Amino acid sequence: MRSISKGAICSAVAMVVVLASNAANAGGWDTVHRFVHRTGNCGSGKEVLASLYTIGTRTSSGEPMRHDSLTAASHEYPLGTSVTVTNPTNGRTCNIRINDRGPYGKSRDTGVKIDFTLGAARCLGMRGTQYVCLPGDDAIEVAGVPQIVDGGTIEIKGTKIRLQGIDVPENDQVCVDEKGTGWTCGLAARDELIKRFGDKSWTCQVAGRDKFGRSLGSCAVGTESVEEWIVRSGWALSLAGSRAYEASEATAREAQAGLWSGAFIPPSAWRNRNRQTKIVGADRAPGSATEILLGTAATADPPSPECTIKGSFSRGGQCTYQRPGGRSYAKLKMGPGQRWFCSIQEAEAVGCRP
Repeated sequence: MRSISKGAICSAVAMVVVLASNAANAGGWDTVHRFVHRTGNCGSGKEVLASLYTIGTRTSSGEPMRHDSLTAASHEYPLGTSVTVTNPTNGRTCNIRINDRGPYGKSRDTGVKIDFTLGAARCLGMRGTQYVCLPGDDAIEVAGVPQIVDGGTIEIKGTKIRLQGIDVPENDQVCVDEKGTGWTCGLAARDELIKRFGDKSWTCQVAGRDKFGRSLGSCAVGTESVEEWIVRSGWALSLAGSRAYEASEATAREAQAGLWSGAFIPPSAWRNRNRQTKIVGADRAPGSATEILLGTAATADPPSPECTIKGSFSRGGQCTYQRPGGRSYAKLKMGPGQRWFCSIQEAEAVGCRP
């Protein structure tokens, strides 16, 4: 058990919330629900109120309290349980181990169901009290042979699923090989996934949704994790802030596999790249890499004859697309705020409409 009195626990929790939560800054736990609201983006999962804690020296499991660990305190799960937690505001998913009991005091009375260490909160991209997605009481499993939209998006029986915990190049992303030649690495990632698993039945555990309304899932073919395979093979990165596939990414980087065979921009940075964007991959990227990867930010020409659908994003995030031959297709000049799609399904998977 924690080596601290119940009164000290309540005081310390209140102090943490005052520092970490906008709601607490506005008046403490009595007003938290005025400022912290559900997102409705947890799908079949449970959306529960969560907070951060930094008190105590020993957890209820007997382990020392380590603030940088991916652990949490909860009364909802047996000690030692690993829980897949999703932050519905940014789509980050982390496996968090329950090794302590909590919350206590006013936060528990207010409805907080789980307290994260600072390490777990960083993994999830949390800055204070908010709602998170926990697995539902009844696990939702989606199984079948998928239609693979891109290296990180599939559809099974009408359910669009984004693979969790990985950062995959979109179909229009371009990389540079060891000779300095540009190539469509996003399409290659998709095609390699199709070759490996495209005709096989997948089983996906689904919980939560991303900002485009796609279900978030972890998928396997037999006993093999799809996410682990695509990262280990070099066609995706471990999602920033998530440690689930860091070892697999290191293996791919060492072997110079897939994307790591040359130079590239991390997929999460590709869409908003500029002259300050970091290029990774080859230790000594060819001189042409910078111009190919950063100089094409306007995306004036399609990266491939396969990718000719034009998409345009407004400042509010709304997206429309134009197909070749459409009335406004020729008028839409590609530049910042636009991107190329390789299929209507791909455009609609990220919320674009005609």
